[in-house]
Amino acid sequence: MFFLYIFIKDITPLYINKLKKITVLNFLIMIEDKGVIEEIHVALDILNSKNYNDKRNEKLLKSFKFIFNESLDLICISDAENNLKVLNTAFSKVLGYSKKELLHNSLSKIVHPEDINLTNTAFQKLNSGKLSIHFENRCLKKAGGIINVQWWAKKDISTGVNYLIGRNITKFKKTQTKLKNSEDLLNDAQKIAKIGCWEFNIETQKLNWSKELYSIFEIDLNEKNLYDEYVSKFEKEDFENLQNKIVHLITTKESYEIEHKIILPNNRFKWVFGTGIPVLNSDGNVYKIKGIAQDITEKKQISETLKAKEQAEIASKAKTEFIANMSHEIRTPLNGIIGFTELLIKTKLDKTQQEYTNTISKSAIILMDLINDVLDFSKIESGKLELNIEEIDVFEHLHQVIDLFKYQAIQKNIELVLKIGKNIPQFIFADGVRLKQIIVNLLSNAIKFTDSGSVVLNISLLESKNNLVKLQFSVKDTGIGIKENNHHKIFNSFVQEDNSTTRKYGGTGLGLPISNQLLGLMNSKLQLLSKNGDGSNFYFDVEFKKGITKNSPIRDISNIQNEENSLFNIDHYVVNILIVEDNKINMLLAKTLVKKIIPNCNIIEAFDGRQAVKKFLNEKIDLILMDIHMPIKNGYEATTEIRKFNTSKRIPIIALTAGVFNGEKEKCSASGMNDFLSKPIMKKDLENILLKWLK
Repeated sequence: MFFLYIFIKDITPLYINKLKKITVLNFLIMIEDKGVIEEIHVALDILNSKNYNDKRNEKLLKSFKFIFNESLDLICISDAENNLKVLNTAFSKVLGYSKKELLHNSLSKIVHPEDINLTNTAFQKLNSGKLSIHFENRCLKKAGGIINVQWWAKKDISTGVNYLIGRNITKFKKTQTKLKNSEDLLNDAQKIAKIGCWEFNIETQKLNWSKELYSIFEIDLNEKNLYDEYVSKFEKEDFENLQNKIVHLITTKESYEIEHKIILPNNRFKWVFGTGIPVLNSDGNVYKIKGIAQDITEKKQISETLKAKEQAEIASKAKTEFIANMSHEIRTPLNGIIGFTELLIKTKLDKTQQEYTNTISKSAIILMDLINDVLDFSKIESGKLELNIEEIDVFEHLHQVIDLFKYQAIQKNIELVLKIGKNIPQFIFADGVRLKQIIVNLLSNAIKFTDSGSVVLNISLLESKNNLVKLQFSVKDTGIGIKENNHHKIFNSFVQEDNSTTRKYGGTGLGLPISNQLLGLMNSKLQLLSKNGDGSNFYFDVEFKKGITKNSPIRDISNIQNEENSLFNIDHYVVNILIVEDNKINMLLAKTLVKKIIPNCNIIEAFDGRQAVKKFLNEKIDLILMDIHMPIKNGYEATTEIRKFNTSKRIPIIALTAGVFNGEKEKCSASGMNDFLSKPIMKKDLENILLKWLK
């Protein structure tokens, strides 16, 4: 089409006067390179004019005819009713029709049905006096298929005919659609990633933003003073930092990164990460800066949360380690206090001495209970406490708990009652230690806060189905009760109902929270019914698996609790026991207890793990009592080394440790130990261990 324009431009000055006298057709031709519309007058009947013999005209007309027929655009002439009168080769070739099929037919024959109204509207504008029009529609190909055509049309008012040039823009449309889809995807990606892009022209000071950037900075799309509005979002220090980075970029041609806050209405803010890269001109100087800005508020919050979580975990670990270490350090001297007090009580004492030693024993036990509460709380809080499910005699456990509080109840003149409902299975699968701990906590509180009346421990059957049973445990008292607004408060850690309660009754405020957390491991929780001055009822429901052992008569537990030393019938040979203990008091206690249990024994002493290994190699040993935390070489290391010798396989090694955290038993077993005994060591527990491994 560009060549056609040049051709006509060249001949027009030469024949302008002649062309005024002849019939002309008006063609509307788009000159693509210049983006303008040229109205060109060409005489189709010039071949019949008096200038026909003019060789120059003949040459020019032949050239025009060639261009007309060889043009890739669709060129046609239609009458006032839009019937096709003249069309070029491309017109029929592109649409697949012969010229005969198209000539004298309406243009609407090739127009897509959905675009006929659009096409008619365009020609109405042309008929209404508009000199030229352009429009787009879809045309139908004979073989099927559709092409998109961009039309330019001109009406010759004198003749009423229309001159049209159509360009096949199907590929352009597809490309345009792809670009639009790509643009939409880019916009969506920016929106999802909360990333906006920008461009700043240093020379013109023009700032261009993507749509998402307006959203990030919460600036109206029609904002005229974009730069000023953008600057207003910065804190002074951050904007100065950005300016310095831009100056550095222009100077060094190096990109930059920045992370900063933006200030928003209603005391809000966002965190934004930005980066800028230089764009150089032909002289190698920076004339533009392009970059992105990303809303990283959520990432920042997550990062800060993770950082806080990590710090909390570090603090929790440090606290757990501190509590474990303190427990060990406190239990070590307590082991001596409780152990020797137990031995002292069984000696011949006068009434006053007996009273003093009983007081020492009770105080030590209270202190041990306090340590156990703190340890249990710490273990539960750190997720290191797990239930040990095994078959237990629930009747025996309940009687044991009641027996623990009989003396206190008698001292306060309180009636202590155990009620076991009908159809309660005697054997269930549960963690007997933890179940007993919960009930002990509840009974301890009930007796503590009851000055008269009764405390009732009741167990009732709620549901029995197949091999499962749901039981309710209840501890009801006639004590001081709890104010209704304090019901939730007492379940918080280290908290009691009020300060007066703490001053009068003492305690850590951990019993109920620990019980509730233990019940949480059993998929249950404590419930409370209480009124101030009218007693309290703490209860909980737990589902257990029924035991497989048949019900049997309840044993007389009091006889078991009160029985004196069991006799070791090992008189036929001397037992050699190696005691490994770095604390002299605990060494003396262990020796004393062992001698009490097995009078006819030979005790070998070692004060650290290295000595223990040497003693093992040089002495005949039948059993080893191994402390864990020792200098030079600890109990784990010493046991591991001893187990390397074949002669050690028959020798039981029993751990003596003040450590009580999960994993302690497993570590002992992994190092080669056979059993585990926690400090403070009670004579009965030590006797059972020795009986187990020496009989």
